Amino acid sequence: MTSDLGFVGRAPDALDDAAMLAVAQRRAQFLADASRTVSGSLNLPHTVRRSLTACVPHLADWAQIMLIGRDGASYTSLVVNKTGTSSAARRHPDADGVNGQSRLLVTGRPELLHVSLEQDPLEPDGLLALVPDERMREQVTALRPADVLGLPLTARGTTFGTLTLARRTGFGFVAEDISIAEELAVRIALALDAARRYAERAGVATVLQASLRPPELPKLEGSALAARYRAASTDAEIGGDFYDAWGSPDDWSFVLGDVSGKGVEAAVVTGQARHTVRGASAVDRDPAAVLRALNTMLDGTASGRYVTAVYGRVRRQPCGALHVKVASAGHPPPLAVRASGTVEPVAVRGLAAGLVPEVEYTPAEVTLSPGDTLVLYTDGVTEARHHSVRDGTRRLAELLSQYAQVGVDALVEAIEIAVLEGSDGTQRDDLAVLALRAAAS
Repeated sequence: MTSDLGFVGRAPDALDDAAMLAVAQRRAQFLADASRTVSGSLNLPHTVRRSLTACVPHLADWAQIMLIGRDGASYTSLVVNKTGTSSAARRHPDADGVNGQSRLLVTGRPELLHVSLEQDPLEPDGLLALVPDERMREQVTALRPADVLGLPLTARGTTFGTLTLARRTGFGFVAEDISIAEELAVRIALALDAARRYAERAGVATVLQASLRPPELPKLEGSALAARYRAASTDAEIGGDFYDAWGSPDDWSFVLGDVSGKGVEAAVVTGQARHTVRGASAVDRDPAAVLRALNTMLDGTASGRYVTAVYGRVRRQPCGALHVKVASAGHPPPLAVRASGTVEPVAVRGLAAGLVPEVEYTPAEVTLSPGDTLVLYTDGVTEARHHSVRDGTRRLAELLSQYAQVGVDALVEAIEIAVLEGSDGTQRDDLAVLALRAAAS
C-alpha cells in the first residue's frame, strides 16, 4: 500500500505557501521520475509494465493499460495490496461493446467513475465499462468503495489505448489528482507510441529479412553445392549480400552478389536483384544478357544503389565435368580450385550494375573436371580485418588450396571460420560464399 503521506497528487489540509510549494515540487519530481521510467525501453511489453509501475503505488492502488492492436485489444493491470504487487494480462477480440473504453477511444476525454458497495459491477455503465476482464475487475472490487479514472492514450493525433486508475476508499480523485494523472498519461502515451512504432518497424524488417533469407540450395546430380551467409556483427541492419542457385541437373544457373549500403532500401534492392536475375535467365541464360538486364533494372530505379554480382550458367558434360560460362558485374572474380590444390582466378571483369545506363559484359568459360570446385565470395571475405583486396585474395587462395580435397560444406565452413577468427569477433561486413563442385565419378 502507499505510505501514510498519501498519493503524490494529494495536497495537505493546511494550504499555506510552504505546503503548496512542497506539493508542487513533489509532483514535478514524480513526473520527472515517471518520464524516465516509462521511456527506458523500446520493447512494448516492457514499456507497458514500466508505465504501470510508474502509476502504482504512487498515483493509484491499481492501474490498467489497454492497447488496440491488429489482433484486438490487450489489457494489462497492476495492483498493490497487503502482499505486495501482482499483475494480470488478458487479450480481448476488440474494444467494441466495452462502453467506457470505447468512449475514451472515441472522445479522447477522461472519465471518472465512483464505485460504491451497493453498485453492481456488471452494470453496462458501471465497473464493467472500464474494466472488462473479470480477474481485473475483482482487483478493483476489493478496493470498494473506490474511484476509477479512465484516461485516453493519444499520440500523433491518434488515440490508440487507455490508462485506467483506481484508488481505495477515502482517497478519491480530486481535480488536482486528475490533472497530474492526465500529465502522466501524456508521457505514457508518447513512450508507448514510440515502442509501438519501433515494434512495427522491427516487424517489417523481420518480414523483409525472412523474404531475403538465403535460399535452400538445390540438390543436383553430378554437382555438389554449399554456401554460407553471415550478416555483419557490428551492424543490426539488413545486409545486402545474396546468393541463389536454380535449374535442372544438366543445365542450371547461379548468382552471388552484393548491394551497396545496408538497411531497408538496400534489402529492397537485394530482392529486386535476385528476382531480376532469375526472371532474365528464364528468357536468355547467357551471363552477359542476364547482367545487362540487371543493370537496366537498377538504372530504371531512383534508389541510387549499385550491385556487384557474378552470374553463371552451368551445363553438365557427358564425361561428368561441368562447363561454366560466367560473367561479372564489378564483383571479385570466382576462384577455380582444382582437385590438385591449384587455385586459378577466372578472368572476368565488368562494371558494377546500376552505375551507367549501358554496359557490355564479356563472359569467360571454365571447365570443372570431377573434383574441381568453383568458389564465389563477397568482399566481406577478402577484406576482413582491413586486408587489402590483393592480400585478402591471396590468403583465401592459400586456404582453398589446403581444403581442395574436403567436401564443399567443410570448405565453406572453413572460409567462414577463417573470416571470423581474422576479424577478432568484430566482423565489419556481410559475408557470403557459394561453392560448386563437379562431383567425382
